[in-house]
Amino acid sequence: MTAAVQDYVKAIHLLSAEGGGVGTKRIAAYLGTSQPAVSKMLRLLAERGWVKHAPYYGASLTERGLEMALEVIRHHRLLERYLMEHLGFSEDEVHEQAEILEHHISEEFEDRIAELMGHPETCPHGKPIPPKVRRGA
Repeated sequence: MTAAVQDYVKAIHLLSAEGGGVGTKRIAAYLGTSQPAVSKMLRLLAERGWVKHAPYYGASLTERGLEMALEVIRHHRLLERYLMEHLGFSEDEVHEQAEILEHHISEEFEDRIAELMGHPETCPHGKPIPPKVRRGA
């Protein structure tokens, strides 16, 4: 799956936590893209089984989509902590770097940095790090 797909499922998950429907307008504003681009991507995500989407009612994640979103969020937050604690990035710098890297780390890398840091429960901003997604369990 592409970084764009991961960004969309992550956005839908984070926006749904804020309450209300997750419509194309909210997603477009969050991702800095157009509503037509969001509609096109939502159709693709629905076809692939990651999202349920009803025009005018918004989007929600399927179980598969939720697993993907939580995995990307886990990568992001672990990376933020790793970048700050082990590479000397400031709290203000880690988000942007983690946005880039979250799509490119392997599960082995995720496991190793989590182990190295003693399996932290929060990112540097105090947000919880989701538990590791166990596929097929």
